[in-house]
Amino acid sequence: MMENLEYQTAMNQITGKNETQPAKAGEDGIAKEEEGYEWTQTDEEVELVVNLSDESTASKDIQVEYRPTHVHMKIKGEILLRIDFFARIDPDGCTWTIEKSGKDVKIVVTCEKVEAISWPRITF
Repeated sequence: MMENLEYQTAMNQITGKNETQPAKAGEDGIAKEEEGYEWTQTDEEVELVVNLSDESTASKDIQVEYRPTHVHMKIKGEILLRIDFFARIDPDGCTWTIEKSGKDVKIVVTCEKVEAISWPRITF
């Protein structure tokens, strides 16, 4: 990665341009919206945010199942979200939290990637 940055810097000096490669999806700190959730990523992890319409949802109503290639989220026994990831995650390095702010309720799922690389997209 460092070699690419040095090459890009040298090319910018030669051409007089100040161009950089665009960020990959989700890694610029701006959440990417998908159907039913938003996500962001770093090289080490991917974060999913799901907005819930039912403000009475409690943590006991939520089940999140982590597998190396996907994550399932159930609310009160019904599947709310199923994502087949682009690459493998470490199920032991995954967590979820519930965030409440007034009437807004969000579930934030953080998954640790097996390989510390940026994915071009979240799903396979």
